[in-house]
Amino acid sequence: MSQIVDDWVQQLKGRITPVGEMSHWERLAGAFQLQRTDLVPAAPQLDAWQIAYAGHTHDEVQRDVDKTTEACIKTWAELRSDAIWMYVDIAHHIESFVSPEKRAQHFVRQDSADYLQYKPVVQTIDQAIELLESRAYLRHLEGTRPVTHYTPHLVQLLEFQEKMGRVVPVIVGAPTPTRIAEALADAHQLVKWTLVEPASKVHRYLQLCLDERLQALDFYRAIPAKNGCEFFCCFSGANAWGPSQFAEFGQYDQQFVEKARTIFPYILWHHCGRNLWLALEQLGEWEGIRAVQYDLPYYSDDQQWSAWCERVARLYAGKRCAANSPTPFVACHGSRAEVESMVCRFIEATLPYTTACVMPGCEVDPRTPVDNVRAMIDIARSYHPR
Repeated sequence: MSQIVDDWVQQLKGRITPVGEMSHWERLAGAFQLQRTDLVPAAPQLDAWQIAYAGHTHDEVQRDVDKTTEACIKTWAELRSDAIWMYVDIAHHIESFVSPEKRAQHFVRQDSADYLQYKPVVQTIDQAIELLESRAYLRHLEGTRPVTHYTPHLVQLLEFQEKMGRVVPVIVGAPTPTRIAEALADAHQLVKWTLVEPASKVHRYLQLCLDERLQALDFYRAIPAKNGCEFFCCFSGANAWGPSQFAEFGQYDQQFVEKARTIFPYILWHHCGRNLWLALEQLGEWEGIRAVQYDLPYYSDDQQWSAWCERVARLYAGKRCAANSPTPFVACHGSRAEVESMVCRFIEATLPYTTACVMPGCEVDPRTPVDNVRAMIDIARSYHPR
């Protein structure tokens, strides 16, 4: 039982004004099931942005779980997006790989508005393999933020979800094997290893990452799923890979999805960065993925925004909900009119072929103006699917 959750439930339950004819949960679930919805769902990945919106610093929420949960609920109550994203930073994912006395050496934070990040944990592929083979992530788990912060915050949000009668879903996420592989070593380092190291060694590293991730999914079955979570985001990595790399090493993320889909009915694949078309094609075939949160085309694929969105929508027709728009850069640095225009072009290019969800291709930057976040939600509310 959480007092912060009970306070918000008492304040909101039975007093919030419905948005449209469907509940937020029904709208997002409907789009993920490729069904017609009353409005286009808007579920931007607000993540760290919620902390700044609520008036907290990331140093504060790092120490106070209640403030973290309050920030997420306050943001939803005032903006009424179609999902609540729990707060996550990369430190949650890899802190347990580092011994307590060395963690401070890996902290990276630009300023109080920026969430906590990590420097690479390993420098060579041999170090990476040794780290995973030693199961350091189990030895160093005690006292980490995944235990003291991530899990309590997650449980609080799911308690709010249930006590509000499933009006709005909570989206819980976890990194895929390739995302963990990148986080431990750095994305460019991982790409380099695929080029200069024996393929067998890269396979060994990714297999170890998969083993750790499959074990992590047991936690997601026991805690989030057991507490009512149905929407699960796979935070992918390896977006800098070329076609040959994806063809050889993409299997590990696919195996992660195969297990995740036995736990959660609504799986969202987060595919930020420059998107390789081959990867998007494969995501259209992997069983269990309901929606793909995609981003800009790969560097060599020069396409205008509307044409790119239509191409993805055609690819996912009858298969996936397409989630995008505006780009995180336009959301942060563009005008309200530019945000609205980009969202409208995405919706218009997508709806003739598949369902759409207004959700920038990556998380919203903490410095994004409030008016721009409101704009992407408001424009979705004003667009009525035909």
